Amino acid sequence: MKSKIFISCGQANANEVKVANEVSTWLNSEGYQPYVAIETQSILDVNSGIISELKSSDYYIFINFKRDQIVNGETTFYRGSVFTNQELGIAYAMGFEKMLFINQKDVRREGIFGYLVSNTPEFDNYDEVLPIIKDAIAKAKWTNDYSRNLIIQHLRWGNPISYTDHTGRRNVKGLNVDVFNNRPDVGASNTVCRLRTIFTNGVTNISPDRSHLKCCGSPGYSNIIWPKDHIAFDLFSIHLDNPTDIFLHSALDVNPRVPIINSIGKYELEYEVFAKGFSPITFVVDLDFTGDPKTTLAKIK
Repeated sequence: MKSKIFISCGQANANEVKVANEVSTWLNSEGYQPYVAIETQSILDVNSGIISELKSSDYYIFINFKRDQIVNGETTFYRGSVFTNQELGIAYAMGFEKMLFINQKDVRREGIFGYLVSNTPEFDNYDEVLPIIKDAIAKAKWTNDYSRNLIIQHLRWGNPISYTDHTGRRNVKGLNVDVFNNRPDVGASNTVCRLRTIFTNGVTNISPDRSHLKCCGSPGYSNIIWPKDHIAFDLFSIHLDNPTDIFLHSALDVNPRVPIINSIGKYELEYEVFAKGFSPITFVVDLDFTGDPKTTLAKIK
């Protein structure tokens, strides 16, 4: 999944629009997903647009263009964009760790911006902005696979166990994955995972069981992921007494439980993860199912 970069900058004239397009185009060419904030007119637009986009973003770039000229005695300076500075306040409150601040020459640093440390040089001409951003991103070592939201990692096979739930007991070997919350400030409450589709032999089918999957080492099917922490989910298990059967450890209240796969072959299993206040994420597990737990292979696609 591409890292999403929220670009907060004014677009009050053709030059500012050009800068926003140049920055967005370059970031896209570098494998990022840029989002250029458009000034909104109401609190409803802020809630439905700006805040939701900030929540789903991983990086934040602040470009402070000139606005009103202020003359105070012999001192002359410019104000920055009020709306852009408001976005900066929201981003700061959301706990962004990776931020770049680019200020136009003679624009006074006010509000929260006045308290933030920035080592990027100020720009005078519009064509200086993109080179400054390129240099700053290189020095900050940003990567296009970083996320401050939910991350899938550490796909692995568990040890053989005797698993018991509301549908009975089975001897199984399960495939597990960690869901990591990379936010430093917010827990991911009510985190759940489900199997959405199964692809095999050129055909995609909706999973026969799309209920919540079991959290590893926990009695429930949803959990909270604390900031900078993770939980694990059981993605599926191979029945050791009948190894051509693959089952889900899910909340589906049907007895007896029916296998989702009962023949060897190559499969792509698409999963979805949801958590309150976080953007949903999807991932695909490539499964080479041999009917033997020792030789069956699985990897994140």
